Amino acid sequence: MFRFLAITNRFLCKNRPLIQAVEEALGGGVEAVLLRELGLEDNLLYAVALQFKKVLERKGAPFLVAHRVDVALAVGADGVHLGGYSLPVKVARSLLGHQRVVGFSAHSLEEAREAQAQGVDYVTLSPIFHTRSKPLARPLGMDYLAEVASQLEVPVLALGGIGPKEAAEVVKKGAHGVAVMSALWKGDPRALAREIKERIEEIRGS
Repeated sequence: MFRFLAITNRFLCKNRPLIQAVEEALGGGVEAVLLRELGLEDNLLYAVALQFKKVLERKGAPFLVAHRVDVALAVGADGVHLGGYSLPVKVARSLLGHQRVVGFSAHSLEEAREAQAQGVDYVTLSPIFHTRSKPLARPLGMDYLAEVASQLEVPVLALGGIGPKEAAEVVKKGAHGVAVMSALWKGDPRALAREIKERIEEIRGS
């Protein structure tokens, strides 16, 4: 299972097209990409997803779609990432089969346990740190992350306020890896991805 998941946000990519930023992040060490572009009409989301599928397939990296099982199936994505308002995990799994990845956004140990019981392949746990994408959300903190990671069998990816320093800290605490959105797209995606990847590998190798 991948240890470095990039989550897209077209509103943060002010200096370059989203797909260009994603390619740069992949060049820096991002291992998988989650297309999370809320608010797009279906035809536009399909077109963007199709473009992403071609790029990610060429790069040999898993491509996931947030929430939309129908779009994931339509473009041949490698999986979906679900949340509380998505289709139930079991329904998504029945449509996607067991060859595709199903992830879930958890915000508590209880949600993470339930997602695992439903058959997900991994969970993101958030927010671990304060994040500008959800400024009112209370950070769960490192100790809570460690507790969740220790009690789950599926991989836990830490999400929320993750930069290079935080990536090292959460892996030390037991996270399988990280999911990153805001930090990646506001600066140099390639350079930041490389730094995050290096910090993860340093901890995993120590």
